[in-house]
Amino acid sequence: MSLSKRPTFKDEVLQEAFSSNGYVIINLAEPEEMKQLAEAYKSLYPYQQEGCVFSYLDNDSGRQSQAQSLVRQMIEKKASVFLDAYRFVNSSFVVKFPGKKGIIPPHIDYTFVDDKQYAAVAIWTPLTETTAAAGRLYVMPGSHLYTPVCGSNLIRKYDDIQLSSMTEIELELGQAVCYNLRTIHASPANTSSTPRIAANTVLIPEEADLWHVSRQDQEILIYSVDNEFYSKPHFDPATTKELLKKYKVIGSIES
Repeated sequence: MSLSKRPTFKDEVLQEAFSSNGYVIINLAEPEEMKQLAEAYKSLYPYQQEGCVFSYLDNDSGRQSQAQSLVRQMIEKKASVFLDAYRFVNSSFVVKFPGKKGIIPPHIDYTFVDDKQYAAVAIWTPLTETTAAAGRLYVMPGSHLYTPVCGSNLIRKYDDIQLSSMTEIELELGQAVCYNLRTIHASPANTSSTPRIAANTVLIPEEADLWHVSRQDQEILIYSVDNEFYSKPHFDPATTKELLKKYKVIGSIES
């Protein structure tokens, strides 16, 4: 599949690396700003949980919205320094609590845009010190060049890929990894004694239509959606199907 020639980054060196590898590392903010955002998370969620928890899946809509706003306020403006005319879609705290339930196997994220024309980007940044034991992010460089569309009822996992064959992303506080949403990524269990707190934000080109892809029977349907769709938690296929009723199908792909 041919990929977008529309640049994601203003800087040519960053753009070249992003186009080739599917990710780049940037200096995003001051470490103290990241620590403050971590404290804001702890104020919203002062209790212990299990596994890898995403605040956008919080069924308390008021708290979920507040969490998204906190991350957005920190990341969006800073990202505009690097990204070439990109707009916000959604954001979330991503917290990996100690224990094996926090393992995230190799996968790709949903398809947010027409990948033949554009690249959707996620900005993932640690808010606490992220050691190897805490469960760093791993990526498969270059995988964005061949992975297919992904969406509800069409989850792409890559169980044949071993973590040892992927690249471990080491970040200091204040740094972030920006990855193409088609890039295969994963993270191991947090074997430390404290939660690993991070934040993730998805952005797309300003002029791009926002997509949601969903497989129904023998067709992969492409819906034109808005930020409201992605700000609501999708707990199960029935919920997603209900939410999609208000949106238009703009294309399809054979399964």
